[in-house]
Amino acid sequence: MCSKKPALQNQHGQSLIETLFVLFVLAVVCGVVASSMRWVQHKIQIQAAAEDMLNAVLTARTEALRREKRVTLCVAEATHNSALPNQCETTKQSAGGTPATWQQGWLMFVDDNSNGIWDPTEALLQQHPSLAAAVSATGNSTVNRYVSFGANGRSLILNGGFQAGTLTFCERDALASSGWLLVINAIGRPRLERAQVANCW
Repeated sequence: MCSKKPALQNQHGQSLIETLFVLFVLAVVCGVVASSMRWVQHKIQIQAAAEDMLNAVLTARTEALRREKRVTLCVAEATHNSALPNQCETTKQSAGGTPATWQQGWLMFVDDNSNGIWDPTEALLQQHPSLAAAVSATGNSTVNRYVSFGANGRSLILNGGFQAGTLTFCERDALASSGWLLVINAIGRPRLERAQVANCW
């Protein structure tokens, strides 16, 4: 009876270079995925902030009509935590030296003395905390500090003239990024629209 010798099996292990190459490819893929996830997260945060502001503007207008009193939204004083703000920003710069913007959050209140600043004797209707760090929320000169509605629901500046303007929501420090514009027309009706923002700060 003839016996057969077992065939030698070719067993090749991976070389160090092959292992390093695989690890490099995995690192690149993970980096791309992580970058995409951050981009998606920022996009969601920007849209959510714009929608929150739209809802606040609509609510302020409704409250002004319902109460037949001036109702104002103001840029909140910057806070260093997630606590709800309890004061309007009264300076052009926040405590950290950066320009005061809607990113700091906002207050909604019945503006009995029409000064655009919440006083403790006035009814406080809403407090919104600061937005996500990646979100920039700025208004042009007419709406950079406050948005205010008279008893008839029209948007008004403090001296009683009509107020119209645009708030821009985009990714902070991004160039040519997609964002949202909250446009308030001369009679106080807001609309939200997508936009390409050339320079977001």
